[in-house]
Parts: sequence; C-alpha cells; structure tokens
Amino acid sequence: MTETRSTDRVRRAALTVWTIIGAFVIIGVMAWAANQVRIIWLPLVFAAGLVIVLDPIASSVQRAGIPRVVGTIFAFVVFTGFLVAIGFLAVPTVQAQAADFGARLPVLYDETIEFLQDTGDDLGIDLGPVWTSDTISDWIADPGNQETLQSLVGGFGSGAGRLIRGVAETVAIVALAPVLAFYLLLDLPRTKQMVVELIPRSIRQEFQHVSTRVATAVAAFVRGQLLVALIVGAASAGVLLILDLPFWLIIGMAAGVLNLIPFVGPFVGGLLAVIVALVEGEPSTAALAVLLFTGIQQIDNHVITPMVQRTRVLLSPLVIVIALIVGGSVAGLLGVLVAVPLVAVIRIVAGHLWRTRMLGESWEEALDSSIEVTQRPERRRPRKLQEERLFDTTELRPADSDEPVTTDS
Repeated sequence: MTETRSTDRVRRAALTVWTIIGAFVIIGVMAWAANQVRIIWLPLVFAAGLVIVLDPIASSVQRAGIPRVVGTIFAFVVFTGFLVAIGFLAVPTVQAQAADFGARLPVLYDETIEFLQDTGDDLGIDLGPVWTSDTISDWIADPGNQETLQSLVGGFGSGAGRLIRGVAETVAIVALAPVLAFYLLLDLPRTKQMVVELIPRSIRQEFQHVSTRVATAVAAFVRGQLLVALIVGAASAGVLLILDLPFWLIIGMAAGVLNLIPFVGPFVGGLLAVIVALVEGEPSTAALAVLLFTGIQQIDNHVITPMVQRTRVLLSPLVIVIALIVGGSVAGLLGVLVAVPLVAVIRIVAGHLWRTRMLGESWEEALDSSIEVTQRPERRRPRKLQEERLFDTTELRPADSDEPVTTDS
C-alpha cells in the first residue's frame, strides 16, 4: 500500500514537471512562430483598435434590423468622413508650419547651441567645441574630412535601410489595417459565437461572464484613450496658440498622439513647448507653458479620464510604467501599444481565478476587485417637472378613499 502511494506521488510529480516543460516548449514555439510573421502583428493591433472603435456604430445599425454588412460599411464611411474632416482642417496649417520649421531649422539649431553654451558658462561647465551650422558646413567642405564623411554616409546608409523598412511597415499598417478591420468587424458576432461554442459546457457560462467584462474593460480603455488623446491634443494646441508659440499645431498633435501612451503626451508636449519658448528667448513663456501643461496633465488624470473611461481596470501607475518599459523593450512600438491592455487582461483573469478558486468569492466579487465602474451622474429633472412633482397630491390620497386631498396654499 505504501509503495503504491509512493508510486502515485512520483507519477503525479513527473506529470507536473513534464506538463510545465511542455507548456514552456509550446510557449517557445509560439513565440518563435510569432516572430517569423511579426510584420502582421502591428497591422492586426491597429485593426483590432479600429474594430473596437467602430463596433458600436455597426452594432447599433444591426440592432435596427439592417444587415451587418451595411452597418459595417456605414461605420467605415463615418470614420473616413471624420478623418477627411480632420485632415481638411489641419493639413494646410501643418504644411505651413512644417515648411516654416524646415526654413528656420539652421537658425533654431544655432540658437539652441547658443542657449546651451550660455547656460553652461553661467553654471561654470565647459561644453567643449561648439558645432554651429557654419562650423558644420566648413567641416564638410574640408577635403581632409572626406574619408570620415564617407564612413558617416555609410553609417547613414544602414540607418536609411532601417528607415526604409520602417516606412514599409507603416505602409503595410495603412494598407492592411483597414482591410483586416473590415472583415473582423463584419464577422465579429459570428466569431464570438464560434469561440463560445469551443469552450467546454462546464465552464462556458463563467467564460462568457469573464470575457464580457474583459472585453468591456479593454474596449473602454481603447475608446477612452483615443478620445482623451483628441482632447489633450486640442487643449495642448490651444494653449500654445494662446501663448503665441510657433509650431503650435504640430506640437499639439504630437502631444495628442503620444497621449495614447499613458503619461507621455502632455510631458512631451510641454518639453517641446519649453524648448521652443527658450529658443525664442522667452523664459517667462516657457515657465507658463510648464504650468499649463502640468494643469493639462492633472485635469487629464483626475477629470477627463475618469469621465471618459467609466470602466477602468485597477492598475497602479507603477504597474503601468513597468508594463510600458517591458513592452517597449520586448516588442518596440507594438509592445508599448499593447502593454497596458494586456496587463489589464492578465489582472482581470488572474484575479478572477485566484479569488474564485482560492478565496471562494463569487464571480461578481472577484471582478469588482479588479474593475472600477464609475456610475453615470444622475440626470436632474427639468425645473418645470420638479415643480409639477412637488405640487402633485395624488400620492397623498389614501388607497381606500375616493375623496380628493387638498393642500393649503
């Protein structure tokens, strides 16, 4: 009997060990395969983002009794019209500011070098030889520097190759993401049903409950980040326009786009605004820009984001920063984009399993510990309705009496 128990323990231990090894092998093979087709992941992530943004429109049209394909086409028409409107309003100003920036770049460079040199002299720091635009031109024209220049050009050539690959990936994103998003959005209800049918019946109901909450939280995060980025970009551009700083729209757009990465947008926008203000010789404007962008950051964190993202995963700022660093180091831009949603999904699923399996909590209690839902503010009645409600005496009549109840004026 003792030998049988010992044998069973050894078998269970061996099974556990081999299961762990097999899991790592499968994960390694999947990672290798994913790396071989890595060019598809970034377009797929952008396509998933488009699906999350456009699904409410397509689903609303479908609920009205119109075929899903019509709702999908309508959603893409609305989205395209929005982009065309934004481009019509912003592109001329961006082109003008970009041309102005290109024309003023040598002057801006010289003014930046002069500002750094003066600051270094004030602090007693020797910055070494100063490379102005004229110094760079003279160095390039010197025949003795041609060999060094050729080696630099060769280095730029390898960098140009990386740039070309980056441009190719960008073209792939622009071309493939809308196509993938269209078919994903078109087949979304059928795909959901197919996934549910693949789940064993014993855990199907629990899977639907958790997956619905996960999808709601991730969708709220993505839509909220896009809306918050638009608000932050508009606010940043408006602040810079009021401060009368050049390149206000370009810096505002950069702040809005980078705000898709938590904590980054207002910081980068404020830094660029400070640099431009200092180069323009306006330190007071630079200080004011710091204060205004700090205000934008605080309003974003404490007012805009809680109002927009009513369903939020409870992640601390430290966890978000670590997730962004790890995601960027592992997968670059793709890792930065998916880091926070991926950690949010892991937080919800792992927290649910731990609390339901180990702590014996209900499904609702487990998810409530991971997700915060901000209730919509109660809508106030119009004043006229409130007055009618105040003087309505029908509820004061006894249930068994037909006599009207009068009130003293």
